[in-house]
Amino acid sequence: MGKHLYEITGDMKGLEKLGEEDENLTPEMIKDTMDGVKGMFNDKAIALITVARRFDPDIKYLDEEIKRLQARKKAKVNSKASLIDYLRHNMEETGTTKIECPHFTISLRKGQDVIIVDDADAIDEDYVEIDMVTKVDKKALLKAAKALPEGETMAGCHIEKSKSSVIIK
Repeated sequence: MGKHLYEITGDMKGLEKLGEEDENLTPEMIKDTMDGVKGMFNDKAIALITVARRFDPDIKYLDEEIKRLQARKKAKVNSKASLIDYLRHNMEETGTTKIECPHFTISLRKGQDVIIVDDADAIDEDYVEIDMVTKVDKKALLKAAKALPEGETMAGCHIEKSKSSVIIK
């Protein structure tokens, strides 16, 4: 059985150090060995992505199943609401306000006054609430921070490297 990817990674890092420390090794010897290790690394990476891609059909199926179940749930929620609204309507029509059984009690609560706004612009400003959202423009802030001379910083922020990502096309 071949080496694990982390072992090959360790070999590559070790070769880099060995080249710096061992004067008996020629650059050509190190390059040849490194080329072999890189080849193993690439082969292992290709094998890992091949296995990872085998999950794609399951992921697609699960996404479709989630959509199907969400649609089914929505239909059940709507059916429940429709049945309750049907009962509410008939309780109002018959003047029934309470029904009791051993498992639960059904009560009809009178509707409450609610305001319907037809034209928000016509409402007196005393009754209008302004909801402002403060948002940092991170793209502009990053651009400005990168443009600063070496050693200078901006108050309230700093630049970090995000985690690298693997792109598979």
